[in-house]
Amino acid sequence: MATEVSAPNIMPQLQSVQKAMALPTVGAAVGQVGAFYNKVKGAHSLLEWALSTAEASVTLAATTAAPYVASPLSVGDAKIAAAIDELERRVPLVTEQPKVIVETTKQAVLSRISPHVNKVCAARAVAEQRVHSLKELSWAKANALLSTAYGQKAVQGLDSSASYAMQLLDTYLPPVGPQPEPTGEVVPSTNDPALHSVQTVGRLSAVAARRVWANLACRVDQLRASGVELDVRRYVTALLAALHLAKVTSDQRRGEENTTTPTTPAHADPAPPSLGVQKPVDQTTAPTTTNLLKSTPEAKSDISENSK
Repeated sequence: MATEVSAPNIMPQLQSVQKAMALPTVGAAVGQVGAFYNKVKGAHSLLEWALSTAEASVTLAATTAAPYVASPLSVGDAKIAAAIDELERRVPLVTEQPKVIVETTKQAVLSRISPHVNKVCAARAVAEQRVHSLKELSWAKANALLSTAYGQKAVQGLDSSASYAMQLLDTYLPPVGPQPEPTGEVVPSTNDPALHSVQTVGRLSAVAARRVWANLACRVDQLRASGVELDVRRYVTALLAALHLAKVTSDQRRGEENTTTPTTPAHADPAPPSLGVQKPVDQTTAPTTTNLLKSTPEAKSDISENSK
């Protein structure tokens, strides 16, 4: 009776695989992948059956091919194991935990980048300081100019113009409804003339803008309340058409004036006087004295008597 020799069911353990699994990073990655695989495998019975069948097929194929590839596989395993040992010798960080590796890598990157970042920040700080110094110098120069006699007159003129403009706003654009008054006090001109001028102009601009929009909104509300629907697009279109018509009419009128007005050159030289040459008189256009006398009633009566 023939003796049956059963092939080993367990594959030979590879030294390179054991060394790679001993690395904390590789072990953590394999653990994550294995957990995900088991989760997918246990999600449905059909998936579990398919994956189990695939695992059995791969195991059977590997077990069948193991005796034929044992010699080359051992040579490759020894080389990979030696490479892993060399990697551990040159880069001891691979033997640390993943958290330690991440923190160490972060510190190394920051140590390389920090000098450049610090240079950029320092240059930015210096630029901001220069801009601030230039601003202060310009402001001080403006205050120095406005502190002179002419500067004080200019500031006083600005204040009087602002007061007059405010009176005009109160007359032609009165406040509509409750409007918030400009907050903040204006710095006296004796303390800071430049800031006083800026605040005066800013307050006048704010009041004018608020009055314009408030009056416009009130007018639109009145038109809507009276039953007039205001279409902004049609209003703008009509306004543009009216402006175009006015321009065309003005151009036509100007062209007609140019055609009707004779163009005489302003630099035309007068005709030179004739030297001894007299222009003949046209008898048809310029009557003589004899003809004028013959045309009188007395001359006509004399002519009739002589004929008799």
